[in-house]
Amino acid sequence: MNAKNNQCPMQNGNAEILLSYCARSLEAEQVAQIEQHLTACAECRAWAAEQQTVWAAMDAWEAEPVSADFDAALFARIASTEQPSVWQRWTEPVRQFLQGGLGWRPVLSAGALALTLVVALSIENPFRTEPVGQTVKLEAQEIEQAERALEDLEMLRQLEPPEEETSL
Repeated sequence: MNAKNNQCPMQNGNAEILLSYCARSLEAEQVAQIEQHLTACAECRAWAAEQQTVWAAMDAWEAEPVSADFDAALFARIASTEQPSVWQRWTEPVRQFLQGGLGWRPVLSAGALALTLVVALSIENPFRTEPVGQTVKLEAQEIEQAERALEDLEMLRQLEPPEEETSL
């Protein structure tokens, strides 16, 4: 530690140097300076002791050996928990039908339902409120009404006094 760093690393926000000391990654000169500081500073000494306990536990820990079929077992477990995509879920009945897994009953039922809906909607459309011919007639009437309203507004503007007279 040079003259600038004679202060406590914990107080000047430089705790990384203490962590490096505990990890044994400092040069000999820096180690000597830190050890000298630790003799005088109880806070840094306590923190370094806790860190050294952690590092000692990490050094003592040994990972268990991995079995030879670990990768295969892991990938099999992942595959068993994967959810099929939305596309796969929707197309699965079709695939089963094409492969002979389903009978004709579901297909015939769905076809009959679709045919019934098409016929019902073509006979009477519940969303149509008036026949198409009347729609064209109503649009023409609305256009005529708008034209008359514009003509009436133009007439009223002609009856208004000029702006000079109204400002007095």
